[in-house]
Amino acid sequence: MGNSEDRRAPSNPLGGDRWDDWDPSNARTGYTGKERALRDIALPRDPALDQPTPLFPPLPRSAPPPGAGLSPAAQAILARASAESYLTITHDVTEPGFAEVYDTILRPEWSAPFGRLLLSLFLTLPRTTGWQVLDVACGAGYPTLELARFLGQDCDIAGMDVWDEAIAIARRKANDQWLRNVSFLVADIMASGLPDAAFDTITCNLGLASFADRAGALAQMRRLLRPGGQLLLTTPLQSAMREFLDIYYLTLRDLKLEGAVRDLTQMIAARPTVASVQRLLEDAGFALKRAASESFTLRYPSPQAFFGSLLIQTTYLGSWLAVIPDETVRGLVFHEVERRLATRAYLTGGELAMTVPMLCAHAVRA
Repeated sequence: MGNSEDRRAPSNPLGGDRWDDWDPSNARTGYTGKERALRDIALPRDPALDQPTPLFPPLPRSAPPPGAGLSPAAQAILARASAESYLTITHDVTEPGFAEVYDTILRPEWSAPFGRLLLSLFLTLPRTTGWQVLDVACGAGYPTLELARFLGQDCDIAGMDVWDEAIAIARRKANDQWLRNVSFLVADIMASGLPDAAFDTITCNLGLASFADRAGALAQMRRLLRPGGQLLLTTPLQSAMREFLDIYYLTLRDLKLEGAVRDLTQMIAARPTVASVQRLLEDAGFALKRAASESFTLRYPSPQAFFGSLLIQTTYLGSWLAVIPDETVRGLVFHEVERRLATRAYLTGGELAMTVPMLCAHAVRA
């Protein structure tokens, strides 16, 4: 697993941060203009880097593995993630134990930084007694339970998700914490059955990317909000993991895999930017009031740890691999990517740092 640390970045209320859009023209020089071109850097003198085999053996475990206190089903998922080749592994969020893994391992590493940004904006909103809040795509109850504790007994919050195993965890945690102003329901935002104009505020932490129909989901959120109701949603921005994206792009281009270069560029271009989120909100009938942006850094000791991370495997890896349909070519390309990632780690003190820019959009039902 990588370690994350928060890092506040300069913010423009409606975008314009230098890391908002991924630009492959920056891949050679780096975003600071101080990095040497990767192709001009000699690889560290390590015979393992010249072998057509995985670069790194499994890391020795000197401490109990993450999630040692989890159920056998959850521990099996973690064991598979660390043992199976990242080139072939797949994960099914509906399998028993995965919601437990998500809540214990992925929430602190991935959801929490976004949730903290959302909560920092939520705390600035004016509220009245009897405030009604809905947390869409709440998973196992984060940040729903944090919102419930802040709101107190004079307000009510509901969490909604299609993931029934995660909702069961959320309900259990609410009971354990004696929270009586929060409820959870298993439902799809596209067919929730909830009445029109039932809520004062809707929150959605990292849910945007999970909606097959983003415009339709936002339209449903608008339907559920009262006139003047507020929406807070978070999402990673387009250039998330840009350090990897630069190396991947350059590797594909240097190997003259034009089709893969095109598919990678198109895939990244479809990911959210401040401008594209603003357009989505406005098309759905919202007025964007504030776009708060920050970033945090994920750190990995090696390429093996990076690709073996459950976070990377479940969040990004599938789309990265999909741009190379041929399995043999894919293996060769990612061996070269590992070489270049090893070079980056060698030059930066022995670790891989991956930047994740975040957006929290605050919008009002127009």
